Amino acid sequence: MVYEWSKESAESLAIDLMDEDRIVPIKEDQICESPPETGAETSIMQRSLCPWQWRLNHDNDRKPRILAEAYCLCRKSRGSSGALCMPIKRDVAVLRRIACDHPTATRTRYQFVRAVQTITVGCHSVLPRTQRAKPLNAFYRNAFSIEI
Repeated sequence: MVYEWSKESAESLAIDLMDEDRIVPIKEDQICESPPETGAETSIMQRSLCPWQWRLNHDNDRKPRILAEAYCLCRKSRGSSGALCMPIKRDVAVLRRIACDHPTATRTRYQFVRAVQTITVGCHSVLPRTQRAKPLNAFYRNAFSIEI
């Protein structure tokens, strides 16, 4: 039953959120300058090439009202790979509270509607996109051709 509900909610209305997790603080965390730790007592975040921290996302018109969300601490991956840190996003099924009555009514009634909210669950290291250059002769052939 829960599976069906989450499947249906993925097809119902989606909630668009501003992509705040890519806004990195001006001064990066000190962890970005150090290599990943590999000790037996370290957490996944400490061993990660792209460390993250958690913040709470509050919304009184949503069930659950509080969702834990990750945000990337570094712009670039730790190490010398030249990779970038990107958020890992997942859709979460939520219930969104919507007013049924006119806003001027003395007692407003609400209904809960199935919705999907995209949240960040972690960060991962990705190489920048590249594109193979086209041969110059293909460019010149098209640029200087004259149709008769």
